[in-house]
Amino acid sequence: MTNKELYKQAFSALHPSGHLSLEVEELARISKKHKANMTIAAAVACAVIIGGSGTVYAADIGGIQEKLSLWLYGEKTQVDVTEHTGDTGYTFTYEHDGETESIGGGGVIIEADGTETRMSAGEVAENINQSASIIEDDDGRIWVYYYNQKSDITELFEENRCRISLSHDGEIVYMEITMESDGYTYTKSNEPENGPEYIFIPAD
Repeated sequence: MTNKELYKQAFSALHPSGHLSLEVEELARISKKHKANMTIAAAVACAVIIGGSGTVYAADIGGIQEKLSLWLYGEKTQVDVTEHTGDTGYTFTYEHDGETESIGGGGVIIEADGTETRMSAGEVAENINQSASIIEDDDGRIWVYYYNQKSDITELFEENRCRISLSHDGEIVYMEITMESDGYTYTKSNEPENGPEYIFIPAD
C-alpha cells in the first residue's frame, strides 16, 4: 500500500476573515478580495512528525491553547490554535494589517491497519507551510506567496494561465496557475509536467 493510500485529510473551511481549504489534489482557489479570502492547498503524502518546533502551550479559560508559527503573506506569523471539539479540525487565529483573521484545517492519519489518528496542529501547520497562495491586491496585481517569498506574477499570464517554479531550502516546486472568473486555481508538483515552459522565480 502506498503512502497516498495510507493517509487522508478531512479539512474544514472557516472564514471569519480569512479562508483556508486544504484538498488532496493540491488545488487552491483564491477569491479576488485582498484581505478577506485566502485559500491555501496542501496534500498529505505522508505524516510529518514535528519535534522540537518551539511550540508553546498556555492555559486559558477554554482549556489548552497552542501557539505556533505559520508562513502567511510571505512572513512568519505567530498563530493561536484552538482545537475543535468533536471533530479533527483546528482554528488558526492571527493578526494581519491590524485585523484579526482566521483559517482552519485538520485531518487524520490512517495507518495500514485502518487505525485513524488525529493530525496534530503542528502537522496541519506544516502542510500549510508547504503550500503556496495567490492573492490579487486592490490594484489588480497578482502575487504568489511561498514561505518567505512574495513575487508579482501579473505579467507572466498568457491566455489566463502561467507556469512558474519556486524554490525553498534547495527544493524546487512546479506550479500551473489558472485565472478564472471568481479567482485563481493552481496545481503544484515536485516534478515538471509536459506543456509550456516554467518560469523560474528565484528566492530573494
